[in-house]
Amino acid sequence: MQENNVEKDVLNIRVTISDDAAAAYICIRQPAVGEGYTLAMLLDAVKDAGVVYGINEDVLKTILVKKVFDKNVKFAQGTPAVDGTDGWFEFFFDTQLDTKPKILKDGSVDYSEYGSVPSVIQGQHLVTYHPSIPCKNGVNVRGGSILAKKGRDLAKLKGKGFNVDEKGINYTAKYEGKVTYLDKRLVVDNELVIEGDVTYNTGDIEFQNDIHIRGNVCTGVCVTSQKGSIIVDGYVEQAALYAKKDVVLKNGMQGNGKGKIEAGGDVKGKFFEQANIVCKGDVQANAIMNTIIDCGQDIIVSGKYGVIVGGSVSAMRYIRANIIGNMSEVRTEIKAGVDGDLFALLSQCEHNKEESEKALRDVTNALEKIKLAMERLNTPDLSKKRMQLMRVKIECDTKVNELEKRLQEIVDQMAKSNLAKITINKVVNPGTAISINGVKTMVTEENHHVEYARRGTGIIVYNIGE
Repeated sequence: MQENNVEKDVLNIRVTISDDAAAAYICIRQPAVGEGYTLAMLLDAVKDAGVVYGINEDVLKTILVKKVFDKNVKFAQGTPAVDGTDGWFEFFFDTQLDTKPKILKDGSVDYSEYGSVPSVIQGQHLVTYHPSIPCKNGVNVRGGSILAKKGRDLAKLKGKGFNVDEKGINYTAKYEGKVTYLDKRLVVDNELVIEGDVTYNTGDIEFQNDIHIRGNVCTGVCVTSQKGSIIVDGYVEQAALYAKKDVVLKNGMQGNGKGKIEAGGDVKGKFFEQANIVCKGDVQANAIMNTIIDCGQDIIVSGKYGVIVGGSVSAMRYIRANIIGNMSEVRTEIKAGVDGDLFALLSQCEHNKEESEKALRDVTNALEKIKLAMERLNTPDLSKKRMQLMRVKIECDTKVNELEKRLQEIVDQMAKSNLAKITINKVVNPGTAISINGVKTMVTEENHHVEYARRGTGIIVYNIGE
């Protein structure tokens, strides 16, 4: 700390104040023979230097008694400012989640940790808010204030599925479910947890939000999540699973030709055998056997074997596997992209949308004329006509919106299908039928480490290396 901000020399007494005025120092010179100093003289010098706070007279007395000459001695100390502390939230659950499946050493995917989002019960304590601690200003040796940094309070947490007390301190779960804190939002999603198996005796399961089945899903039952995902810790037999979002099987599905999965998101599992799968997202597995798949994005089969054998699998964009088909030349259909002419479909959809928009404009104009006529003369016939036109307008609005949505879907499909290709990291066996955007070819001999893609009106095959 520098000590040269203010110096005051009075009668061989030098008073120095630090740059931040937090402390003051005094130095008295060796007096001549027969001369000396008194406490009053030191205090006068201190006062003359402008030091008025934090003076320790005992230090000044000690200097005189012990005859401390020609040495700077701190005799005054200000009171430091104490900064306030910002408010903060203390979470009583793990907010740092990694729910991605683990990739094992052999390349296979382990889904055992998927869906391990913390579960809570109704009334469970989730978060405590610790309010800010006020600051305290300090005082320097000149008597001036040293301003402290104020503590800042945080706004209440946003989200859903929780209660907070009147003081905004304690947050508790409103109901049983799973809890997350993402993007500064606290969310408790209502989750249905089935601790055991879902069987013929338990009956079908239908729930608005996520469904977590800790056991197996047995033959003959149907599980439906209207707005969420389905997670099954055990195995799935000849059952039907329907989810608005994802379906994740931590083990797999042996469908015996009757098992069915439909998902608005991804479908993931260790294996799928003799099943039927339709989804808008990806399908990921370690093995797919004799299964029919219609996938809106990618099919990724990984692991030690990473095999697709038998059945028919179709993806809008990529299909990747280690092995396709087998040495017995079991027929296996692999389709990437689309079969139909998307440009023709797009053109037809645009034409339909133009006609619907014209019909909407016509009915809107007719309604405007009815409105003007009713301002002059409001008759029952005009009111009836207006109601009829309103119903037609609603129908036209709905049709236009549906066609706009369909147009966007086609555009998205075109973008994905333009990237369509099939990648085989190890071997593709004879008996495999390859189709990319409607162009077909048969594999007649083993090919190793190859990729199939459409070029022009044909399909090209090229090596990708080991």
